[in-house]
Order: sequence, then structure tokens, then C-alpha cells
Amino acid sequence: MSTLRTAGLIAQSGLTASQAALTVTAANVANADTENYTRKTATRETATVNGSQSGLSVNVTGLSRDVDIFLTRQIVSATSASSQATVMADYLAQVESAHGSVSSNNDSGTIASAITAAGTALAGLAAAAGDSTSARTSVDALADIAQSLQDASAGLQSIRQSADQQLADTVETANSAIQTIADLNDSIVTARAAGRSTADLEDQRDEALKSLAGVMDVSYSLDGDGRMQVFTGSGAALVTTRPHLLSFTAASSINADTLYSEGDLSGVMLNGRDISDSISSGSLRALLDVRDGVTVDEQARLDTLATSLIDTLNSIANQGTAYPVVTALTGTTKLAATDALTGSGSFTLVSVGSDDKVTASLNIDLSTLTSVQDLLDTINADGTFTASLTSDGMLRLTAADGSGLAIDQGDSAITPDGDGISAFFGLNDILIGTGADDIRLKPALADDPDLMPTGALASTIVGSRAVSSGDTSTAAALADAFTDSRKFPSAGGLSSRSASFSAYAGDLAATAARSASNAATKATTATTTTTDLQSAFASQSGVNLDEETATIQSLETAYQAAARVMSALQTMYDELINMVR
Repeated sequence: MSTLRTAGLIAQSGLTASQAALTVTAANVANADTENYTRKTATRETATVNGSQSGLSVNVTGLSRDVDIFLTRQIVSATSASSQATVMADYLAQVESAHGSVSSNNDSGTIASAITAAGTALAGLAAAAGDSTSARTSVDALADIAQSLQDASAGLQSIRQSADQQLADTVETANSAIQTIADLNDSIVTARAAGRSTADLEDQRDEALKSLAGVMDVSYSLDGDGRMQVFTGSGAALVTTRPHLLSFTAASSINADTLYSEGDLSGVMLNGRDISDSISSGSLRALLDVRDGVTVDEQARLDTLATSLIDTLNSIANQGTAYPVVTALTGTTKLAATDALTGSGSFTLVSVGSDDKVTASLNIDLSTLTSVQDLLDTINADGTFTASLTSDGMLRLTAADGSGLAIDQGDSAITPDGDGISAFFGLNDILIGTGADDIRLKPALADDPDLMPTGALASTIVGSRAVSSGDTSTAAALADAFTDSRKFPSAGGLSSRSASFSAYAGDLAATAARSASNAATKATTATTTTTDLQSAFASQSGVNLDEETATIQSLETAYQAAARVMSALQTMYDELINMVR
């Protein structure tokens, strides 16, 4: 009788185990299309019945996941690399667009095309003897260059602002994943202690880990109680027995002068320490590189082009004069009367009558002056000309009798750069600004194109002809400046080179295009690698319906066999009872 009872218990355990395994298999089938679900199996172990090794039953002790730990680590690493490459490719495509639209047969929307158009317009101005229509065309073309550079700069700063805001959003994503891992750790430890399955919880934790890996490079390990500890790639704790959250403060606005290197922008903080430089992959690395590297370098290159245009064109323009000559010259350099003025050589102011002849002249030796006020006093003392500073601190010169006015820089040189007097004060400037973000046409020139310096002062001798309507030597020199090759210093990682303005602008656009193309290729490769690893993981750890169907059939057979044993035992019990009766 005892033997039959033992056999019954064993058969019953077989039925129970088969039912539990069928439940697990049914769950696998139901979740076959559920993303990130891993195949579960019922964990079985043998047990003695009535303390006898001759009676062994089977117990289902829990669920286990079919997961390759090594493959999981590969996916985590690949996810970081893929995320970094994808984000970088997206932003570099935007940087390329900031240089203007270029098609296979048309570059009309580029900085280079605006520069070429301006050179053509100035050549036309020189050929047309400086007529007003050609002057307006030239001024508008120069304004287009300035606007194209401003637009490119504004585009870069918009990209930086976007990257900065995305940094804030991405830090929130990281913190959510960190908190989720920490919470799941607690749930897993509790479930294990209570003898409950943690397989589904571990699936959820793995997904949170992959989400975090997309943000930044991480390493991790598992404790004996099932708790996962997570660290940055450089070893700083993110999840231990508690979460360690990141922090970041987005900037309200960003311009070309707002730099992380100058302390103007937030870094990614962890436990009060800036870890930005130690993040080696993930979307955070890409966003930091975009905000503080790529776009800053691009801005430096644009600034190099802008300042070269400003300096070159203004240097030429300040050697010339407009025709008809202007009645006032106003500079662009802000100064105070008390500012020091140290120079050498001399310059000459001339008053020009309606017949284009010199009516008066004043030669001034710079070596006798020590301040801006000295210059003003010297000019005003003669009585032929008036000199003053505008409310903005700009030098303004006029002829006392309202005649025309021109200036011959002579051999004047003002420290520290050795600029001539007109160039130093910007009296005949065409472009103003300090870089690509603020380059613009001189406002007076925008209002009146006839102020464009097209010719040169022919003489400073009273009674001689000062200017001529047919003189377009300065306009021609300005046009030549657009075709001449000049030295550009290294900027933003771009090597120094000799090129024309348009060729240099073309180099900038081509460099940005190559970077965008290379980044897109890298992103495709990284994404393919991650996808392949995920496919391998799915093949190994995911649900295969054919295998699950075969498992169900096997379990059904086992269940039926156990049921037949139970039936046979019942028959034997009945026979024993009948014998007793």
C-alpha cells in the first residue's frame, strides 16, 4: 500500500510539473512577437518521496531565462557606439546644411556663390566707371556675403542650442534608466529571497540597461543576490545599492561667444563632479562633441573667412575715395577722447570743391600726438576741418565750409597693428564686425551706395585735381581681391592654405559635406552591427514557435503518460479495496 502511495505522489508531481511547464510554454507562445521578451523555461529538480531515494518525484522550482551573457555585453557596448554614431550623423548633416544648399549642378545657395557674385559685381562697377546702378548692385552683393555668413553662423548656433537642450533631455532619459535599474534591483532581491521567479524582472532590467547604454558607455556586474551594479565606462558609480543620478543645466541661449571651455555652458555632472570628458560613447558623447567641438570648429572657420574679407576689403577701401567725394567721413572704431593714440608717419586731409579740385589741405604728423583728443584738437585748430566723436565714440570728419572731404593715409601707421589712419578709424570701411556672426555692411553704405570708394585721391596739392569721375582704381582693386589667392591660417582643425575667398568658402562646405558623409557611413555600419547582434540574441534567446510547438507536444505526451499512471494506480487501489471486502 505504501508503494502505491509513493507511486501516486510521483505521478502527481509529474502531472503538476507538466502543467507548470505547459503554462510557461504557453506564455512563450503568447509573447512570441513581444519586443525584448526572452524565452522562459521551467526549472525542475528531483525530490525524494517519504524520505526514500527509491521514490523520486519532480518539482518545478521556478523560471529561468535563456540568455547569453557574453552576447548581452556585446549588445550593450554596440548600443553605445550606434547611438553615438547616429546622433553625430544627424547633427553633421545639419552642419552641412548650414553652409547653404548645394545640388549636383547648382551652388547658388552657398557662401562661395555669394562671394563669386560680389566679385563679379565689383568688376562690373569698375568697368562701368562707377555708375550708381553698378554701385547699388555691388553693395547689395556685398550685403549678400555678409548675410550668408551670418545665416551660416546663426545656423551653427541653433544647432548648438538644439544639442544643449537635447543634452538636458538625454540626461533625463539616463536618470530614468538609472532609477528603473535601481528599483528593479530591489524587486529582484526581494523576489529571490521569497523564492519567486525574477526572469521577467531581469528582462525589464536588461532593457533599462540598454537604454542607459544608448546614452553613455557603461560597465556592469551582478552580485550574488541578483543585484546589478552599473558604472560609467571610466568607473564612476551609477547604480549600487542606490541610484546615482546625473545632472545638467540647459542654457537659456547660446551664441558664438558662449563656450563650455570658458565655463559658459554646463557639463554632465555626477555626484557634484563634471564627467563630460570621461564619457567616451553614447548619445551624450555625440551631443557634447557637437555642442563644444564640431560647431565651435565650424564657427572658427567661418570667422576666419569673415575677418579675412573684412580686413582685406576695408584695407583696400581705406586707400580710396568715393566719387563724388563725400561731405563727411564717419569711422567704425569705437574710442574715447582720452584713449592713447600712438603712431608714426603722416596723413593729409583735403577739401574738394565742386570742380573736383583741392581747395585746402592739412597734413598731420602722428608722432606729435599721444591721444585721440590730441588728434581732434590738431584738426580743429586749423579751422579748415572739424573733428569730433559721435555719441557712439566714432571719429567724424567734415570740411568746415561744407565742401567735399577726402583723406590720404600717406605713410601713417598706428600701433599696435600699423594700420593707416583711415583704416584704423574705419573712415572708408565697407564691412564691419568681428566675425561671421556679426559681419555686416557699413550702415551708411547700405543707405547710400554712392559712398562706395571707387577711385583714389589723385593729389593733395591745392588747385590740382583731387578726383576724377572715370577713376575706378579702387573698385578694380576690390574686384581683384576676390580672385587673388591669399593665406588663410589654420582654424577649427582645418589646415592653413592659400586660396581665394570663394575657394576657401568652397573648402569649408566640402569639408562639412565629407564629414557628414563619413558620419552617415559610420552610423550605418554601427547600426548594422547592433542589428546583427540583436538578431543573434533573438535567435538564441527569443521564442521559436516551432520549438515551442514541439515542446508542447512533448509535455502533452508526458502529461498523458503521468495521467495513465494515475489511472493505473487508481485501478490497483480499487482492486485492493475489493479484495479486502
